Amino acid sequence: MYWYKIVDKDPQGNFKALFHGVDGSRVLPVGKWLKSKQGYVTDGSKGTPYLSGWHIMMNLDECQEYLSRFTVPGRVIVEVDVKGKIWPKEHSPSNVHLSEYIKITREIE
Repeated sequence: MYWYKIVDKDPQGNFKALFHGVDGSRVLPVGKWLKSKQGYVTDGSKGTPYLSGWHIMMNLDECQEYLSRFTVPGRVIVEVDVKGKIWPKEHSPSNVHLSEYIKITREIE
């Protein structure tokens, strides 16, 4: 089952994580399984702690609506395959889930 993820796309066409990347790099290679670095984190200075993982959304329409809230140029949606543990981001106002592993399959045009 495919899910969707919002990423940055740089001028060279690389997809990049919005915040935390892999092994010190925000670049997310296409077609490679990427393991999330899991630990308890917070959103913002007074956020509720949660177990980190790759932020993903199950529904493309919801992901597109969520992306429309951003005014940052270069943000796009990619389709991702997921495996391992998947859990809801409990305190999120949107239908965001977290995943242990993702593999980017393609950009949604």
